[in-house]
Amino acid sequence: MAAQSEYIGYPEPVEAPVFTAEAKEYRNISAHNPTLTGYPLTLASRLISSLTPLQSLLYNNAEFSSLRKLSVLKQYAPRWEPLVVPRSAESTDPADTSLFTQHGDHTFYTSADYVAAYKDKKTTPTAVAEYLLALVKQPPHNLAFIQIRDDLTLQAAQASTNRYANGTTLGPLDGVPIVVKDEVDINGYRKTFGSAKVFDNGEGPTSWCVKKLEEAGAIIIGKANMHELGTDTTNNNPVTGTPRNPVNQAYYTGGSSGGSAYAVGSGLVPIAVAADGGGSIRIPSNYCGVYGIKASHGRISAYPSVSLTSGNGVVGPIASSLPDLALAYRIMSQPAPADGWSSLFPSPRASTSSITRPGRRVIGIYRPWFNDSSSTVAKLCNEAVDRLVSAQGYELVEIPFIPYLNEARKSHALSISSDMSVFVNGDYSGLNAANKIMLATLSQAPAIEYNCANKVRSMIMSHFASIWQQHPGLILVTPTTPFAGVKIDEKELSAGVSNTNRSLESMRYVFLSNFIGAPSINSVVGYEEGSGMPISLMGLAEWGKEEDLFGFAEDVAKGFRSVKGRKRGQIWVDVLGGVGVNA
Repeated sequence: MAAQSEYIGYPEPVEAPVFTAEAKEYRNISAHNPTLTGYPLTLASRLISSLTPLQSLLYNNAEFSSLRKLSVLKQYAPRWEPLVVPRSAESTDPADTSLFTQHGDHTFYTSADYVAAYKDKKTTPTAVAEYLLALVKQPPHNLAFIQIRDDLTLQAAQASTNRYANGTTLGPLDGVPIVVKDEVDINGYRKTFGSAKVFDNGEGPTSWCVKKLEEAGAIIIGKANMHELGTDTTNNNPVTGTPRNPVNQAYYTGGSSGGSAYAVGSGLVPIAVAADGGGSIRIPSNYCGVYGIKASHGRISAYPSVSLTSGNGVVGPIASSLPDLALAYRIMSQPAPADGWSSLFPSPRASTSSITRPGRRVIGIYRPWFNDSSSTVAKLCNEAVDRLVSAQGYELVEIPFIPYLNEARKSHALSISSDMSVFVNGDYSGLNAANKIMLATLSQAPAIEYNCANKVRSMIMSHFASIWQQHPGLILVTPTTPFAGVKIDEKELSAGVSNTNRSLESMRYVFLSNFIGAPSINSVVGYEEGSGMPISLMGLAEWGKEEDLFGFAEDVAKGFRSVKGRKRGQIWVDVLGGVGVNA
């Protein structure tokens, strides 16, 4: 671990105090929240959103008050945002432009494939844009989109076509199609957060990270669908429609960035902008068989977009390939001068420089937690770890215990849900039934329990700092999700569903990265027999170590290619073939 002086806001590296053997044991305490859909859900939402006693009853059932009983919290100050900033930039060679040259996975098209087709005059950005605009308005792709602006897309595509004709291209993404989650501002596009309400009419400026992609030449095809307000992990959306998983249409895409993951997993675009407050990049990336990175807290700026959950949420890319994930991350993470957090970060590595292996190849496993998953998930992820050790030269560290994981998960749930409840400020009009229940319930959260949740955050951050002090460069590995996807119950599609127990289960591993602000990434390691659903290994690194994660994910991918490799799903669009490139 680098010295604390090399960071701004680095936690004091101290193990969380434990006073009993039980406190060191892994505990997965099941939640006991009611599951509702159809008319019972609609009726319950009407009653709960208007009756405070019912809100209090449900809030107390979640047992957030148990956080008050943690006497150990007396020695911690609350940490409202998990911001830890490296002071210096990673070294990079500006002459290194080999990001795609050693890319060994050709399952999906990359941005480099589009750029090569344009440069070779096999097609144009305008032809690609016209093809996609016609396609995404038709089933099943239309359910992945909330708003499409043909005029803006074609205007940008024609400008890119002209640049290729004149030899004045902007950057590595010139003419490359992308989509942007409806949580992020784009001038000319309204913002609804996947709801029936319009939160912004699109007259304001484009978010910084999207602006950077546009400056590199990216062409926005449209705003992507999302789970309403980002409050769940399936992308079930009775208002805007529910996209089906391109790998297996009987399953959800995962959420809340389901539209973004669908667009990438189906081959419509190689890169999408997403957001993640509790796994909303990594869960759908996992379920759709692609890659996603949740960056260090504050690293990528969405300024001036207001976060739904400032204590947990980040924006970031989803991509069909690791080179494109790294490319998009590096472009999006350029510091924003007007953003108080982003402006503190050093500049990222040169956008087209190669992915390099971590300087220290060390992975850590907390076995009881790691194996608390389905037999298939545990088997494939353990095999991936074995390949890292045997073939890639990684050192394996068995972590003896991570205390208070259950309390940390409960604290994250309280933090993110309370943030969202504050965001709507008691106005539940235009929201779906499940959200009315959740947001009304969390309006009852007392300040003292929210304060306790952020003390838990402080404690867990210090504990992980102590792990990194003892094992410099360690990447904590877990499955991305404990099961291989969530099957669609057709009854849930019309009115939605409130299934908090399932939501908490799906966030079993991903929540930690949001809660402590450290970066994490997913990399596919296999497919479930029968359903064909993808399964990913996830790596969580020390704050500011995104480049180590790209190298780690590439090593995971190389190991998987050596035994099988990624595949396309039931829905896959050959975009370049559709415009005659491969004819």
